Amino acid sequence: MNRPLTVCAIQLGSLEGETIEDALNVVTSNVAEAVEAGAKLVVLPEIWTPGYFAFDSYADASQHAGRIRDHLASLASTHDIHLHGGSFVEEEDGNHYNTSVLFDPDGDPIGQYRKIHLFGYGSREPEVLAPGDSPTVVDTVIGRLGMVVCYDLRYPELFRHMVDHGAEMVLVASAWPHPRLDAWSTLNRARAIESQAYLIAANGVGPTRSGPSLCGHSVIVDPWGIPVAQAGDDPALVMARIDLDAPSESRRRFRQLADRQLVSPSAPRLSFRRPGERPLTMEVDRVAVAGYTGRDTEAVEKYVKKLAEEGIKPPESIPMVFAVGADRVVSHDVIDVTGEETCGEVEFVLLVTEEGVHVTVGSDHTDRALEQDSISLSKQVVPKVVANEAWRMEEIAGHWDQLILTARVGTDGRAYQETGVDFFLKPADILEFVEAEPGTVVFCGTVSSLQGGFDFDSVFNGRLHDPVLDRSIEFTYRAQPLEAK
Repeated sequence: MNRPLTVCAIQLGSLEGETIEDALNVVTSNVAEAVEAGAKLVVLPEIWTPGYFAFDSYADASQHAGRIRDHLASLASTHDIHLHGGSFVEEEDGNHYNTSVLFDPDGDPIGQYRKIHLFGYGSREPEVLAPGDSPTVVDTVIGRLGMVVCYDLRYPELFRHMVDHGAEMVLVASAWPHPRLDAWSTLNRARAIESQAYLIAANGVGPTRSGPSLCGHSVIVDPWGIPVAQAGDDPALVMARIDLDAPSESRRRFRQLADRQLVSPSAPRLSFRRPGERPLTMEVDRVAVAGYTGRDTEAVEKYVKKLAEEGIKPPESIPMVFAVGADRVVSHDVIDVTGEETCGEVEFVLLVTEEGVHVTVGSDHTDRALEQDSISLSKQVVPKVVANEAWRMEEIAGHWDQLILTARVGTDGRAYQETGVDFFLKPADILEFVEAEPGTVVFCGTVSSLQGGFDFDSVFNGRLHDPVLDRSIEFTYRAQPLEAK
């Protein structure tokens, strides 16, 4: 071996019902045993305390996040190892996350990942946790390491992103249950094969109090997809001596990644979650921004007059349709803008697809300074942001006029806009004058701010609420001036 390293995936039995002190003691003894056996990189399972399926305990468990971080940091520094702490529940800004942290031998946290793909099949995870929003690849003295959690294994695009950012090893914290043992084994090998990277996968094992049994079989897979060490159905330390040069050597000898041909869609593509069914994938052929769409023509005329007072030319017709590039619509958390005078405005957004019309919420972010010279250009130069969830129109058509749009700005969440959708023309009327065909995204108009005027705060939050079905679609993004980069 050119650069040998002994690694260990710790397969823990359920700690559900154990106190935080007892859970930490179990982890401490297992880490010490792994180190005594020679491990220099140790990986723990997913939410080992209070237990993955103990969803009712997540809020209380998040109060121990700081203590868990400190304890894991101490273990890493005491034993002079890299320690991947599995995952634990952590609260930030009112949301709870499934968080993983990697500590270096000094006990410093050098990488953090929050589970992006939340598991909803027989699990309440999407109800009690918020998803992470970015992959993680960490540069360390033992190589570039990626981090994922459990259900993420089913998403090859996440692994491809990590490989494209240099990952040579992926650390997997999991609570994978029976009866999907075959899927667990297959996916770990598949992700290693297609990534030409090591996978160190630590799973829980055995019965739990609040859910199904965990299937164990923690595994260390080499860059050729061969398991070099694997556990069975009992708590265990899965140990292997690996070669840190093996990923680069496998990529040199077998040029799978170098031979990859990128297949791009013919049009920009968006993906939306849908309640209770598979996601909606939409190739965007056209984006139409409909303006001045109020049902009350007097109110629309008043709004146009107000804009004129601010130096904005009146529209050529009412309603008015502005065309922007199909690539302008994004669901990013951060968008690039030019200048300081840009702001969002909340709108309901119609998605015309081969599967029918769907609705989501978005922001027609606009360059207000440029708007005084050219409304069309002001809309084209700034991305339009949409949420990443959508509802079928037929689910809400019967109570459409009861839906409510709201917007907030700033990190303090100041109220900015609020209106019922009954302020605007009916969706069918908007689609008719837009002449929307499948592949069209339609922004459907907005209202003045509650304060009267624009707020150029960089943080914008939009929400579409359905009070009848008691659900909402919400998104938040930040506008980043290019000059600030």
